[in-house]
Amino acid sequence: MVMKTGAEIVAQTLKNAGVKQVFGIVSIHNMPIVDAICRLDGIDMITVRNEQSATHMADGYARATGGLGVSLASTGPGTTNTVTGLYESAYASSRVLVVTGQAETAFYGKGKGYVHEAEKQKAMLESVARRVTSPKYVTELQVALNAVIEDICTGRPQPGAIEIPIDLQYAETAMSTEPLAIPAAIEADEKTIAQALTAIKGARRRIILAGGGIALAGAGKALLEFAEKLDAPVLTTPNGKGAIPDDHPLYLGPVLMTESILTALKEADLFIAIGTRFQAGVGGAQVSLPLPPIVHIDVDPRNINLNYPAQVGVVADAKATLIQLTGQLDGSGDAQFREKMQGAAVEAKAKNIDRIGPDHVKVLESMSRYMNRDAYFVRDNTIPGYYWANGLLPIFRPGGYIFPTSGAIGPGLPLAIGVAAATGVKTILMQGDGGFMYHIGELVVAAQYQLPIVVVVFNDGGYGVLRGLQANKFDGRINETELYTPDFVQLAESMGVKGIKADNTDEFDTCLTQAMEHDGPVLIELNVRNMVPMQGIVPAPDSNK
Repeated sequence: MVMKTGAEIVAQTLKNAGVKQVFGIVSIHNMPIVDAICRLDGIDMITVRNEQSATHMADGYARATGGLGVSLASTGPGTTNTVTGLYESAYASSRVLVVTGQAETAFYGKGKGYVHEAEKQKAMLESVARRVTSPKYVTELQVALNAVIEDICTGRPQPGAIEIPIDLQYAETAMSTEPLAIPAAIEADEKTIAQALTAIKGARRRIILAGGGIALAGAGKALLEFAEKLDAPVLTTPNGKGAIPDDHPLYLGPVLMTESILTALKEADLFIAIGTRFQAGVGGAQVSLPLPPIVHIDVDPRNINLNYPAQVGVVADAKATLIQLTGQLDGSGDAQFREKMQGAAVEAKAKNIDRIGPDHVKVLESMSRYMNRDAYFVRDNTIPGYYWANGLLPIFRPGGYIFPTSGAIGPGLPLAIGVAAATGVKTILMQGDGGFMYHIGELVVAAQYQLPIVVVVFNDGGYGVLRGLQANKFDGRINETELYTPDFVQLAESMGVKGIKADNTDEFDTCLTQAMEHDGPVLIELNVRNMVPMQGIVPAPDSNK
């Protein structure tokens, strides 16, 4: 065994777990860890401007790579900032680890007013993370950290955290060479597989719903082979976009909640749901859908029968289960039913095109040209995201479409930075002006590390989503949803990011071409006030308040 400091053990363990980049802010309570990371080849520190942003970046990193995303914070105020990021990553089933400091063990729990003292920090983290640990001795540190990482990667991924007293970071102990014991994928038992096969073979008009669990399990290829074997059309949730390529003939898209699909679905005799918990929409509308008998495959047993009763519930890894099922299937589906579902999807998308209007169609077309097999698209919770990015923007890879699954406004920029830093692939971000202000300081991170990110700010002078909700609920009254906005182009330029202004959709197409050809980060401000509003959308105010 080799003697190492606690900080060196943390850095080496993260590297051993496959982590290439750690997002965080240096502090007196994590300086040894920062130093250890910076001395170690093969793992780098990306310095951010807010710990909440760091945790969202770690989330974006985890979703894009399928690996472990790490946020490094200081004890006390630094750690409180990570809570929102942990909340989002829990919602998204993302492999995120927060590593934070803690007061030295001689002061911890004494309430003496030690700087950054946070006596209930562990309990706070436990409210948003599945496993949190707090070693008391340096000899416990490696075992504790390994246990958290292993838990994060077990079953349905969930975030975890570890707090490390500062004296343990400086202390030395022997580091074990034992590798991390990441659990193998959970396989279904033979009895359940047999029940699922019976249900699938006994049906002909089958429909598949693929959720975000496909990307988490690396099950894209397995899903494609399963669907082709059954000749079954594939719907996705928004989180499942890219589960199979957008241009595959069996792909219908995330259009379950449309009139034409629900009508056609009445003829289905089996609904195969994979890697989804049927997340309810606003008001829980999705929980009342009239679905046919369901075979539900999910790694989390709590998701089976959560929102819909399952005829067969398979608690197992999506990839392993799909491979197992496909190998024992030999029948094809009902071609007439498939064609009817395909026609219903075309109808649903055509109605959506009419609904969003000509200007948003132009923006959609401009962005769609850059959605190739390697592209990543990140969106914040914006009106265009809901209206057309979810249903119409083509995505070709599992996990290639990333957004705040919790419904939060604001995480878009740090999520996109995490994706771009992890992959080095040009990443397009769709962000509203209101949500963009939450983390706007992180533009300097994109500039500092010259990340390949294109930020498209849809500027309508406020919280457009809430503006519409207010108008519908309060007899047309709008309160506190109109915002003063800065000149985003000048602001971006002042931070070292190339800024471009598009006053209309024709200019936007030219601006996007320039941005995609630029090596470093670019911001495009799109003036939504000059665009034809989408149906049902309350127009943006004419000027800043």
